[in-house]
Amino acid sequence: MNVDKYRDELILAVQELLQIPSVKAPAAGEGKPFGVPIAQALEYILAKGEELGLKTENFSGFAGHIEFGEGPETLGILCHLDVVPAGEGWSVEPFAGLIKDGKIFGRGAIDNKGPAAAVLYAMAALKDSGWQPRRKVRLILGTDEESGWACMEHYLPAAGTPDLGFTPDAKFPVINSEKGILRIELSGRFLNPAGLELVDISGGNRPNMVPDRCIVKIKGLESDTQAAKIGARLGARMDIDSADGITTLVFKGVSAHGSMPETGENAISYALAMLNHLGYTQGFIGFLAERIGFSHDGRGLNIELRDSVSGSLTVNVGVISTEGETVKVQLDIRYPVSFHGEQVIERIQAALTGGISLHSFGGQRPLHVDADNELVRILQRVYEKNVDAEAELLSIGGGTYARALNNAVAFGPIFPGQPDLAHQPDENIPISQLVKITEIYADAIAMLGNKGESK
Repeated sequence: MNVDKYRDELILAVQELLQIPSVKAPAAGEGKPFGVPIAQALEYILAKGEELGLKTENFSGFAGHIEFGEGPETLGILCHLDVVPAGEGWSVEPFAGLIKDGKIFGRGAIDNKGPAAAVLYAMAALKDSGWQPRRKVRLILGTDEESGWACMEHYLPAAGTPDLGFTPDAKFPVINSEKGILRIELSGRFLNPAGLELVDISGGNRPNMVPDRCIVKIKGLESDTQAAKIGARLGARMDIDSADGITTLVFKGVSAHGSMPETGENAISYALAMLNHLGYTQGFIGFLAERIGFSHDGRGLNIELRDSVSGSLTVNVGVISTEGETVKVQLDIRYPVSFHGEQVIERIQAALTGGISLHSFGGQRPLHVDADNELVRILQRVYEKNVDAEAELLSIGGGTYARALNNAVAFGPIFPGQPDLAHQPDENIPISQLVKITEIYADAIAMLGNKGESK
């Protein structure tokens, strides 16, 4: 099995995939349910699969798969081609696929286009070696993982659910536990203090991203200096501009994955703190500033929960907007595996004060696969063989396609001690890592495709 044979082709494929800005957009006709760029990304990688002599199928643009081999069972490797918006703070063009310092930069490099290409070329290398799997091997390519999983809702009934699988969309060694996900919108009226009028507040791109920007427009500030002094005390990075009696405050944060809000800087939290210092202590803005603020543990919402398997609950304030005198915020909550989403909602409802409403608009149940599961044990062996380190089992707050199957876990691509740049500026994948994970995934496919026996 010669993975090195495909090294240059693999690198180029990742670059070209990254040059397609596959952020979810409105439907654009038949075969493009999530917009033109996502459809282009799917068509691109399916064409690569055909060039490599593998079977491909496009499921109306919702998803596709690339496969080889036959057998009564199917091994699924689940990846996704959609990406979150680039956001701000990049030192390079986020959709250029630039190589710099031995790394390929671009939104989606690690989450999840780089790993998708790695799996494709791992399959090609196995095919070239003459290997014949006992299970059908299928690379599944979703297109709505970052937003709502409508891709899997369409694909799995049409193509059938694999018997087992893994997703290269998290961390090594092996992740057998994923927290539950709950997305809610809270809304309530804000109350202007004397002399001030909030014109608008807007920030964030997605609930599952730590917002790197929030804009507040307000009337009645005595001077720009007043806001600047408060911002300095808060440690906020912000720009201030005044025109026609309206002061515009632009707060700057640092984007990160919503499952790890502590790794970013939430621009919305700074905006709420500013408003609170300006006198917005009552109404819904006061509630948000007091009960959530800069905290990620949910204590102000009565949901400070944890368990021994998956750790503590986290809360990310991902999006904020105004509509008349109403403020709306979208929260991304990751809760421990021993709890249920209904329990979390009940606790939040009990913490809400009068006039605040709650609407749940999405979520996923927790995932936990037993440590003695054969799939888990095989992937541990693969990791230990290739990395020469103990393959401990991990729990994460992120939600992966592993939840779409009855027997699946997340496996890589981020190694222990390596920064997780998913959803962050300057997302990249080192070329050495890209080649290494291709080798690891080839071994994993060979072992699982042979039902646990060595190739």
